[in-house]
Amino acid sequence: MQKQQIAAIYCRLSKEDVDKVNAGDESESIQNQKLLLLDFATKNDFLVYKVYVDEDLSGFSDRPNFKQMIMDAAEGQFNIIVCKSQSRFTRDMELVEKYIHGLFVEWGVRFIGVTDNVDTNIKGNKKARQIYGLINEWYSEDLSENIRAVFRRKMEAGQHLGGFACYGYKKCPQDRHKLVVDEDAAEVVKEIYSLYLQGNGTHAIAHILTHKGVPTPTQHKKQQGLKYENPQAGVYIQKYGTWSSNSINRILRNEAYIGTLIQGRERKVSYKSKKVVIAPESDWVIVKNNHQPIIQESDFYKVQTLITRKRTGYKIETGSKPEKAKPHILAGKVLCADCGSTMQRSGLSRDGKTHYLRCRLSAKSKRRDCTPHCISQDKVEAAIIQRIRGLIGEVTSGDCADDIIKTSLARIKKEGDNSAKIEKQIFDLEIKIEAIRVNIARAYADKLNDIISEEDFVSFRAIFEQDRIGLANRKGHLESELVAIQIQKKTFGNIGVLLEKYKQIDVLTHEIINDFIDTIHISERDPDTKEQIIRIGWLF
Repeated sequence: MQKQQIAAIYCRLSKEDVDKVNAGDESESIQNQKLLLLDFATKNDFLVYKVYVDEDLSGFSDRPNFKQMIMDAAEGQFNIIVCKSQSRFTRDMELVEKYIHGLFVEWGVRFIGVTDNVDTNIKGNKKARQIYGLINEWYSEDLSENIRAVFRRKMEAGQHLGGFACYGYKKCPQDRHKLVVDEDAAEVVKEIYSLYLQGNGTHAIAHILTHKGVPTPTQHKKQQGLKYENPQAGVYIQKYGTWSSNSINRILRNEAYIGTLIQGRERKVSYKSKKVVIAPESDWVIVKNNHQPIIQESDFYKVQTLITRKRTGYKIETGSKPEKAKPHILAGKVLCADCGSTMQRSGLSRDGKTHYLRCRLSAKSKRRDCTPHCISQDKVEAAIIQRIRGLIGEVTSGDCADDIIKTSLARIKKEGDNSAKIEKQIFDLEIKIEAIRVNIARAYADKLNDIISEEDFVSFRAIFEQDRIGLANRKGHLESELVAIQIQKKTFGNIGVLLEKYKQIDVLTHEIINDFIDTIHISERDPDTKEQIIRIGWLF
């Protein structure tokens, strides 16, 4: 007695083929597939178990109804699968072999592709199915490369391709690939930068914004009617609208706020995979002056300089409760003249009024690697005020204003040359780091092919990784140096304006320190004269 022929009908429409009449309606193409396959089933006396439909999904994507059909096939709910063509079932050659030539045979499931005459019941048809599988996979690969190339050209033209604009911007109603300033959010961004330059850390800024009831970026997008979810935000943050230090840190580092559009930071490892990896920086698409900036470049680069330097927070006792941790006014600026490490602030002196700065390396090494270079913070601040007043007096009196500006202009050219040199060094380091990655991959391949032993591979990898870490550290130092040069170049042309702005200085502020000073080097106390040299590195 012949077994009952029970068929599952599978229809798929890829994103590239979508042609819907109305949003939410099934496409005409899906309807046509159903009609074609139901008619085929009727003519062949197949009993239709179920029609499975995946719409707007590629042959390599995670298809929910495809998965359900496979589970039903494994349970023996039907013994035939009918598709319009083999490519509707899948374009992945691995899935062709896994299911059509593997599991379906074990499960007793016949596969039929109506329009391309694919039928696993026909002997000699397997080679044709494999050829179709290869052709379909090549098509998908070519299509993926073409789409990627089109996207890159759009990025290079300054078109924003992300699903959502970054906080502070919104998509232009007339051109969704163009960013325009979102005034409400932009004011918050400006406040974040201002608070950071005043000495507040990311945790403190997050606390301030949360206390003021400022909507988080996720809340702001939802208030605008956008269907946005932040997978990185915890339940507490989403429910109560608390700002996180990570959000503040991302805003402080985002070059979009000075008008630079950076895209292509991530890429899929393959057109067949959903896995996303970080792309090499050399592959990023960077378009400067692409949209209206929210933050001045000088302020942005000041922030980047402060981020690269460790600033330790401290608590200020005000009444019954201490304020949030906040770095002291010279944090990140004061360095040991001998070892170059930062000078950290210690506790109060016996009088309870004076703070001292000490070499961090000396403290960590118990004075084995460096001496304390101990100096009172008040003494350093007094020296800074005195020297700034001296500069202001020279400029406002007109005695040396021209000389200062000429010297600054000369340094612009010099620092510009240094910038190009440093950028070349960074590029060379990136090439070396990539070469190490390739060497590790080759060594791994040699291990798999039994050319080298596991022990040799572990040894080679350790050597390569040590070299990579050294190069990465060197690259980080150069990038910090480049940022420092950029902020200096932004300051050079405004020296007269800057010094005029601070005609009278009585008390130092974070703003004054960040406008004038790059570094402050403290020497060890001379054993004979007891004097300490305070060397100030100006931003001009």
